[in-house]
Amino acid sequence: MTLSAPPRQRLLEVNGGCWEGLFARLGPDGREIERFPTRLLVTDQDGTIEAALTYLASGRTVPMRFSEPPAAMQISTAGHWSLGIDRTGPWPWIAELCVAHGQRRRRIVLRHGVDSLESLTYAREWRPGVKDAGPDASLVASLEPIETDGATTTRWSLDGNVEVLIVHHPSQPGPVQVSLSWQVDANVCCRIERRYSPYGLLEPLAAD
Repeated sequence: MTLSAPPRQRLLEVNGGCWEGLFARLGPDGREIERFPTRLLVTDQDGTIEAALTYLASGRTVPMRFSEPPAAMQISTAGHWSLGIDRTGPWPWIAELCVAHGQRRRRIVLRHGVDSLESLTYAREWRPGVKDAGPDASLVASLEPIETDGATTTRWSLDGNVEVLIVHHPSQPGPVQVSLSWQVDANVCCRIERRYSPYGLLEPLAAD
């Protein structure tokens, strides 16, 4: 994959195909509420990208289709991506962030109400035949609040090598920044960040 490849190509080359996964939904206190195994199939058929997520316990499949990545979807040169609203305000806020390395991915879905965080869903995903589901015990994230220059950052630590930062500023409703980092090993860190301006508008994606 070349650095000049268009976003659609970068998205498919890194994230296309089949992914097996284990999703864990955590409450605002960082404790697991529920988990569910999944299978995701991302295909390109006649110019239409389809991402079909199947919940294996029930067999229910939820498809998402588009010809080009949505305007509010940001895709890095490494194929990491984020999706969410294009502006923040006094309304519920949802964001999804995903980083990939080889045959494995890490993904989060952040649901924030008007006033506070509702849940964070954390997913470990892997190609068929590559087991990466993690421990069987219920997941408990380590939460650490940090005060910096008037902003409040909450650091979520997961699996010992995954970090989610959620930044709030008192002058703005909802988060102004959320990032997902995965320290794959001592030499490889995969990261994607979604940031909003003081006016609540989605800012361009920073370079990898």
